[in-house]
Amino acid sequence: MAQTQQYRIIQPAEVATGMVIRIHQKIVEGSSKDAKERIQVYEGLVLNVRGKSPNRTMTVRKVSNGVGVEKIFPLHLPSIEKIEAVKQYKTRRKNIAAVVASKKRLKEVPIKPARMKPAPAIPQESERLSASEEASDGPTVSIAEAPAESAPVEKTEQESSENGTEEKQPA
Repeated sequence: MAQTQQYRIIQPAEVATGMVIRIHQKIVEGSSKDAKERIQVYEGLVLNVRGKSPNRTMTVRKVSNGVGVEKIFPLHLPSIEKIEAVKQYKTRRKNIAAVVASKKRLKEVPIKPARMKPAPAIPQESERLSASEEASDGPTVSIAEAPAESAPVEKTEQESSENGTEEKQPA
């Protein structure tokens, strides 16, 4: 059995000029009654990516039996199952149609990694708070532990008369 090589699956927005990609496209054969579905793989070099999303298209070229074949794919085509990146060539232009005559100008570079957001850090067991501390806004302090200055103090009639201020109590 032949070995299958694993390639990196990329999103349509990541397709760039100079990539060698494999496009897995769903093909429906036959009439609606006896329709058969199959996946067709088209591997080639991306010559050009043009347009704005959702009307973005890519021109892919491959050589089949000594004959060059170019195909234009809409990037958001519903029949495209997945796109795999095989190679990446260094390019300085958006359209590399000059490559059709000579491939000597291309230099292979590593495929750029996908741009992903970093995962949020998960605290370790020692850093996790207990359920009671997690539920409250801050650390809990009992009344006995509270400092005397922060506790509200009520003045009695004797203390207020000693200070020279009299409070009128509502009747």
